[in-house]
Amino acid sequence: MPDSVFSRSILFILTKNAIFLTFLLVTCVLIAKNFPLDTESEYWFTVCWWKHLTGWDCPGCGLSRAVICFFRGDLSRSWEYHPYGIPVSFLGIFLFGLRWNISKSEWKKFLNGKNFGIFSWVFLLGLFVWYFQKQFLN
Repeated sequence: MPDSVFSRSILFILTKNAIFLTFLLVTCVLIAKNFPLDTESEYWFTVCWWKHLTGWDCPGCGLSRAVICFFRGDLSRSWEYHPYGIPVSFLGIFLFGLRWNISKSEWKKFLNGKNFGIFSWVFLLGLFVWYFQKQFLN
């Protein structure tokens, strides 16, 4: 079965490493609580080439702020900054935990697997559909 590494890894992470995942989640929350998020001040700047080139927000604009708000527990503000902030937060924790618990060869096999490729393309397509709708249809 081609995705046995994936399913085996999920079960391993959820059952054997609950303490590790709890530690990871608590660490993310503590970092987010202490990270400044004063993006509306006059001192906030962007290094986004897309914004400088077009003057528009890029498809990922607000994603970092959304992740920080998610780990602070402010889900509504996270959604306002970027709707992909919540899934990216869960995905980041999952992938970090997965990489921590499998070998390098299993990790490469997972990243080169069909399901991960399909998920990545669907995720990117959804991001650009959302961006197009936000920029041009609102």
